[in-house]
Amino acid sequence: MLRNYLKTTWRSLIRNRNYALINLVGLTLGLGVAIVLFWIVRFEYSFDRYHAKADRLYRIIAKDKFGEKGTSVPHGVIKALNERVPGVENAANAYGFDSDGLRVGQTVFNLKHVFFVPPQFLDMIDLEWVQGSARQSLSQPFQVVLDEPTARRFFKNSDPIGKTIRYNNQFDLVVSGIIRKAPANSEFQFQLLASRETLKRIQHEYNNEEYWGGGDSMHHGYVVLKPGVSPSTVEAVLKKLALQHQNESATIAYELLPITEVHRNTESDPDPFNYVIPQWMLNTLVAIGLFLIVIACINFINLATVQAVQRSREIAVRKVLGSSRNQLMQQFFGETAFLVFAAIGLGALLATQLIPYANQLLNTQVAQSPIWDGGTIAFLLLLSLIVTFLAGLYPALVLSGFQPVKVLRGRFFLARPNGISLRSSLVVTQFVIAQVLVICTLIGTKQIRYFYETDLGFDKKAIVTVNMPDRGNVVLRERFRRQLLDHPEVKDVAFALTTPSSDHNWWWRTIHHRNLPNGEQTFRMQYVDTNYFHFFKIPLVAGRSWTRADTNAVAIINEKTARDLGYQNPEKAIGERIDLDGNQPFTVMGVVKDYHSQSLRSTIVPHIFLYADWNFQLASIRIDPKQQPKALQHIEQHWKAVFPNYYFEASFLDQDLKNFYDDERKMTNFLTLFAVVGILIGCLGLFGLVSFVVTQRTKEIGVRKVLGATVASIISLLSKDFLKLLLVAFAIAAPIGWYVMNRFLQDYEYKITIGWGTFALAGGLAGLVALLTVSAQSIKAALTNPVTSLRNE
Repeated sequence: MLRNYLKTTWRSLIRNRNYALINLVGLTLGLGVAIVLFWIVRFEYSFDRYHAKADRLYRIIAKDKFGEKGTSVPHGVIKALNERVPGVENAANAYGFDSDGLRVGQTVFNLKHVFFVPPQFLDMIDLEWVQGSARQSLSQPFQVVLDEPTARRFFKNSDPIGKTIRYNNQFDLVVSGIIRKAPANSEFQFQLLASRETLKRIQHEYNNEEYWGGGDSMHHGYVVLKPGVSPSTVEAVLKKLALQHQNESATIAYELLPITEVHRNTESDPDPFNYVIPQWMLNTLVAIGLFLIVIACINFINLATVQAVQRSREIAVRKVLGSSRNQLMQQFFGETAFLVFAAIGLGALLATQLIPYANQLLNTQVAQSPIWDGGTIAFLLLLSLIVTFLAGLYPALVLSGFQPVKVLRGRFFLARPNGISLRSSLVVTQFVIAQVLVICTLIGTKQIRYFYETDLGFDKKAIVTVNMPDRGNVVLRERFRRQLLDHPEVKDVAFALTTPSSDHNWWWRTIHHRNLPNGEQTFRMQYVDTNYFHFFKIPLVAGRSWTRADTNAVAIINEKTARDLGYQNPEKAIGERIDLDGNQPFTVMGVVKDYHSQSLRSTIVPHIFLYADWNFQLASIRIDPKQQPKALQHIEQHWKAVFPNYYFEASFLDQDLKNFYDDERKMTNFLTLFAVVGILIGCLGLFGLVSFVVTQRTKEIGVRKVLGATVASIISLLSKDFLKLLLVAFAIAAPIGWYVMNRFLQDYEYKITIGWGTFALAGGLAGLVALLTVSAQSIKAALTNPVTSLRNE
């Protein structure tokens, strides 16, 4: 019996090869993309779940009295956790640095992941040691551990143990251990681990382990709780301790974030250790994957019911010869399963080819992880069963339910009102999903363009930025400036802590003033030179800028700070006294116009500008864009001459600003791909329904042509009903798309207005593609010789 079913299935597919091919293509596209999305979502949810203590390991999140959350955890908190908080098994800090001055021999390297950690930190997570151990390799000053790729990069094929690395031309680190490269789904991408004892030697303030204030967002804290201990219990104790140290810190509470959720946490400071993927993005990917599977199943159902007319006599004869309905349903489910499993196989091959591009389309490292494993096989089997059931149930019920007497008498007519209603609703559903994707893509693209084109309040064109390693050396800095300005390709130079808008190096200080709520508030600090505002064309609206003669004890603020201090008129803020941290008084000398210093997700931030030449960490260099290669050559030449022990790396400010919106840009790229796939699959389903109608109305078309109907009138006759379905789909998709994107845009302070033109364009694009699909079949039917149509009937 099974052999007979297989033969019948194969013969049926060969006989209806066009429909089978369309079905196979539609299922392959939908399932292939769904498999890619499964790999991505599974990977992003798998972060740090492999640690043996993952269920008890937490990152410590600080919450200050102004309601802001941050990742800075002073060592006093760690010491208290280890000594005074019950239920804690272990706690430790990990202090991260970016280093552009690691010299090995005569070669200078830069690393994005350099950490100072105590030995006990590595007992909290799972690492594989190639040489050494946590206690042996990180317990003494100036010890360093490398991962295998970094060791090969630094020392080629020689044994690195005992070799030295010159750090920022300040001290030597001795290699004492080698570890395996961290898995791609790990928060802890360790390339170089130095002992915390080293940090105490190079920054003496860390010898005091009782401090509860200070630190920065790169100073993370982690804790492992004992089995059965609730994190809320530890949080309550930490809150009491934090309140006891309010004189040292603005932090009033600490929260414990499970390590498995860190990768998706976007509430606190930007993660300096690894990329973060927002939860909304994962939810969107899951929804799109489900939509594509639904579209592919709908496509299969439409095409299967089209074949019902052609197979009606076959089914009737089989029933007369004794086949039961259950046997026929088994056969049709078997045919569906054959196509689905073939599509799963082809879709898996397609997904394997697509996954290397996932990193380019979306902010993910899934391509660096193993994708083919037992979980993938189980998912494919489950997906095959679900799709077989969803796609095969309705066709099996319809095809097996024919009444042989009516069919053999020629009275069979499948196009019952309910049947047409179902198929029409399926087509509408397909195009609702496809048009929603198109609407979201167009609005997302428009928002990204808005990000790129919005005036940020300063001039960002043709600016190259480079780090200033020896930031407190005035002589080297001015030498570098003068040498650059000797070249006509370089127009101007300015030094500061950062550029006006940056995604890192945000410094915040508590400002005390009588007009602030409770007398204090946190403000963004920016350390700039005397040329900064002129360089970036940030206008003064009140007072004046400083010169070298009056840079002490004076400050410049932006308009937002003036308003926060209670002065709607910036002129009124001139001469006001403000205190930094309650012990550093400054007089407001000038007010500059507001500009966007963070992404357009945020409101304008209050700024305090100080002249502090000890903290100029970045050089901004305006070049002649027509002479870009020469300008970059001069910058590199002079920078390397001034800072020979550091790694040179230049970047363009406008490109750095675009990196603010990498998640949105890549998500829009993905939506574009999904919209194209969705419309393509939808058109395949529409093709099936048009074919069904043409098959049902073959005799009518022949009669109309005999009676003088033109090709145009027949095309109009066959197309108008489908255009009505597209209009219905658009009417449903438009409010859904508006609601989804309106909710999405709520996260942005500065955003586009969703206009009717976007919906008209989305409907027009989907309608045009669908109309071409319908017209192709309609024209073919209209041009058919009526003699052939009537003879066939």
